[in-house]
Amino acid sequence: MKQHNFSPGPAALPESVLQEAAQGLLNYNQTGLSVAEISHRSPIFLAIIEEATALVKELYQLDDRFEVLWMPGGASGQLAIAPMNLVSKDERVAFVDTGFWAQRAIDAAAEICQIHVLASSSKSTYDHIPKDWTLPNDIKYLHVVSNETIDGTQYHTYPDVAVPLVADMTSDFLTRPLPMEKFGVIFASAQKNFGIAGVTCVILNKDRISEKMMGEIPTIYNYQTHIREQSLYHTIPTFPVYVSLLMLRWIKAQGGLIAMQAQSSAKSSLLYAEIDRHPLFTGNVHVEDRSVMNACFRGINAEVEEAFLAYLTQHGIVGIKGFPTVGGFRASMYNGLALESVQYLVDLMHSFK
Repeated sequence: MKQHNFSPGPAALPESVLQEAAQGLLNYNQTGLSVAEISHRSPIFLAIIEEATALVKELYQLDDRFEVLWMPGGASGQLAIAPMNLVSKDERVAFVDTGFWAQRAIDAAAEICQIHVLASSSKSTYDHIPKDWTLPNDIKYLHVVSNETIDGTQYHTYPDVAVPLVADMTSDFLTRPLPMEKFGVIFASAQKNFGIAGVTCVILNKDRISEKMMGEIPTIYNYQTHIREQSLYHTIPTFPVYVSLLMLRWIKAQGGLIAMQAQSSAKSSLLYAEIDRHPLFTGNVHVEDRSVMNACFRGINAEVEEAFLAYLTQHGIVGIKGFPTVGGFRASMYNGLALESVQYLVDLMHSFK
């Protein structure tokens, strides 16, 4: 039975990408070597990482103000690395508490600098994005979680503020065009929309990176180090970068970010329409803030949820159970998930009694 993977990450990848990645793992471009065993400083790998970087710049239409870095590990590390690079311990950064990943960012930054929480939707179980707040004058940057993977909210427009935005964009990176002039730092790990776990892509606006921090933080965490070394200061995870390259090629071939945005809209609209129509289910989030990446919903009672989960499992739907602290269901619809899988899920929901 075909499995339809609605996992929040690691997420579904297109079959063509998986096939090419598998071949590269065995024998990359008929070199007789696996892409996972070549030197990260070899001409072979340099061509891979340079093309991946060029494609990120092309897809987002980045000019020379922006640097693209590839850093080992997940995006959680950037929750600390970004404030380490951008502010001193006595300076303040602001947050909007939109859910689980905003809380993680707040906790990480509190160990490094002064923090200010502008607003929170925690009392309503993160069912919306707070918008009624004022930014104090001494704030150095505003951290936003572009898409809350666990709670199912998403910024459809970004705040207009005088300071740069630092965006955790792990779950909606490369899914739509962006107003890049608003951002100082964007970071996203690959395992949702553009690859497999092990590498994080970081976009930096060089005008926003302060040289005053040079020497005040460990070399390994300094963005300037990785800019100078073109992401090769230490051994990068070569195979995850290669899979990211394959996904970037696939995104471009599909029509780029405008096409990804249209596909995301089609998939999420299809599913939300069924959630809103069905008498046994209800959405978790206010309509205007619903994520097109992670549709979070629940059954009208525990018995319905238990029966529906069993029904989906029997019919080849995987990865749809909600996060333990939230419950219910979470259908993740990243770039690699086909519209046909969403239609299949909707058909199952329609037939579920």
